[in-house]
Amino acid sequence: MRERVFNLPNVISMLRLAAVPVVAWLILQGRWEPACWLFLAAAVSDGIDGLLARWLNQMTQLGAALDTVADKALGVVTLVLLTLVGVIPLWVTLTILLRDSIIVLGALSYRGMAGYLEIHPTWLGKTHMFAEFALLALVLADLARLISIDAWLTPLFGVVFFIAVVSGVQYVWIWSAKARHERALQRSKPH
Repeated sequence: MRERVFNLPNVISMLRLAAVPVVAWLILQGRWEPACWLFLAAAVSDGIDGLLARWLNQMTQLGAALDTVADKALGVVTLVLLTLVGVIPLWVTLTILLRDSIIVLGALSYRGMAGYLEIHPTWLGKTHMFAEFALLALVLADLARLISIDAWLTPLFGVVFFIAVVSGVQYVWIWSAKARHERALQRSKPH
């Protein structure tokens, strides 16, 4: 049975991916208000496309991949550019990028060993994504002078840092447990 890949949830994911270079350009131009609104629209679309995919029973492998790529691209590009313009500390950015790299390397290593890969985001992983996107939206809104969060910036950075570290450790533990289980299965198979 072929998946119908051209559906509303996938189109929303594609639009979110297409928004990434526009958000980047707006940040580089210092056009904070449109960057903030476009980032918010793209971030909210993440929830909408997943909800529609389940509601309309239109979940596809392409959609899952597009959703992940669009989320990571939006988050990483915005995070790195806001760090380059000096509004997000480098230690926060490096922690998030290290967490993401460890997760990807763990997944690829497991796939190489097991020959397949099933990724199921954890509650803590989803919390991290929400915290990261909330931080980016709040920083952009502050730069656009829509709100003022100066007094809250350091605690926000600390919370996002903490969630990134704990979530990263959780994923290391999960991939390690899966790898041990897979090795045990491979050893128990007759040769």
